[in-house]
Amino acid sequence: MTALPATTPEHYLTGTSAMTIPDGEAAFVNWHFVDTFLDGRASFRIAGRNFPDTSALLGTAGVRECAAILRDSGVPLPVGSTFYAANRDRAFLDLLLGNLQQGRRPDHLRIDDYSDADNDSETLRVEIGRLRERLEEAAQIRLLDEWLTLQ
Repeated sequence: MTALPATTPEHYLTGTSAMTIPDGEAAFVNWHFVDTFLDGRASFRIAGRNFPDTSALLGTAGVRECAAILRDSGVPLPVGSTFYAANRDRAFLDLLLGNLQQGRRPDHLRIDDYSDADNDSETLRVEIGRLRERLEEAAQIRLLDEWLTLQ
């Protein structure tokens, strides 16, 4: 099994692995979670380490301490240890922004694939709109606008 990487509020788990972590409120079964955290068959994207740092535009919104949730879901974490990860929306925004920062249009990302309901989808669209307002590079804005027309 792959050991979980060390995380902090500034260097947190993001991307699809973070998206599989339950929110702690609903009953939860997800085979991606099992593959990622219990069977150790995933690679981990850590913001600011092996994945772009998006905090300049996104701050700390959506980054959460989730060690208790992971322990309750069967992940063997030492008592007293912490683990920081992006929530689903932040992980999506990180993936989106990471692609834009690397000069790529994120055609592999679809808003509807990462939201459970119309309300979730609309919330994510609002956050993407806020992100667009903060982008300064014309190339990133163009890539984002092109991608948005495909949504």
